[in-house]
Amino acid sequence: MSTVPADEEFRTYNEGVISEFRAHHGVVSRPPFPILLLTTTGARTGRRTTVPLGFAVDDRGRVFVVGSKAGAPRHPAWFHNLLADPAVTVELGDATYPARAVVTTGEERDRLYRTVSDGTSAYERNTDRVFPVIVLDGVPAPA
Repeated sequence: MSTVPADEEFRTYNEGVISEFRAHHGVVSRPPFPILLLTTTGARTGRRTTVPLGFAVDDRGRVFVVGSKAGAPRHPAWFHNLLADPAVTVELGDATYPARAVVTTGEERDRLYRTVSDGTSAYERNTDRVFPVIVLDGVPAPA
């Protein structure tokens, strides 16, 4: 089993990625895949928080993200936040979009998840948790 980073390690890493994303118009050197920035409103605090997330686009052109948190035993804080308030802001490339986070379920969730994972990743081996899949309604697929 690989080790899941501590919350402080996540925060430090995310701060660097967010700074690079904004300085370079959505292009980052790490992680080695396309990302977006998701801003949610804290369920308890009401404070706006931004996290970098890898994303994918389904066959209908919908942008979606997965709440893996590197295989941590609990869902990421941003997921709990969007459950309380699905109105989110998404930065993708140079553009910013108001969006609605829609948590998928059942076959739709499974179908979307299969487009990004075959079920054997290290993250999945870290936990028994089912990773949520969230469509960001209102975010156009990048060209």
